[in-house]
Amino acid sequence: MQRPAIFDSRFPPSERTFRGAISMRLASGGADVDELVEVFTAAAEEFDELFPDDAPVDPADVPAIVDEVVAEYQRVVTAMSPDAEGLMGALDDLFRDGILFSYGDSEEASEALEYLEDAFEAVAAEGGQLRGFLYSLVKDLDAMVLRQRLEVSYGTFDADSTAVPTLARRAVEVFRNHGLAAHWSGDLGDRIVIEPMVVDAPLVESDDEDACGCGHDHGPNGHQH
Repeated sequence: MQRPAIFDSRFPPSERTFRGAISMRLASGGADVDELVEVFTAAAEEFDELFPDDAPVDPADVPAIVDEVVAEYQRVVTAMSPDAEGLMGALDDLFRDGILFSYGDSEEASEALEYLEDAFEAVAAEGGQLRGFLYSLVKDLDAMVLRQRLEVSYGTFDADSTAVPTLARRAVEVFRNHGLAAHWSGDLGDRIVIEPMVVDAPLVESDDEDACGCGHDHGPNGHQH
């Protein structure tokens, strides 16, 4: 199976090495470089627990290490992969359908739902209408990078559970329309799965990114440098 280009770099994605973990977050396409410095400075303070097999890192050295990994990422990842382009197109179509997608914005489901609720209120305040949401957590994006499999949760903003299957089927349809191998079992207890999912997404300058903040633009070209 094809893997993301970053696996051919000096710092291949890994959960077991410090630089590999930074690469993994970059490779998801959902990372902000400034946030990575903050996240991995905190991780360096728990280094022995998180990366027991790697050489220790001084928290003060994290900004330079992130710059090192970013430079290697930029050297290796120079073009959008078809799956990354497909996901970006799908995000736009989903939003036009009134479906928000929180792509790696949160560590936990409760945080993702809070993020989506805030986005729902912001869109509603501008007169927009929304029918539901999708979300993939940070750990889902990590799994996507390592195993080329993305799992997506779904739901509606109201108590009408009868609308949920229709929304899930529509999301799968949109993903497939953009060339993504999406499927859903039809069971509300199962997530939508896109597999294989190979994301290569070059870094973009922060002023090049759409700053809507509405939950649909944090896709695989949304990480900034």
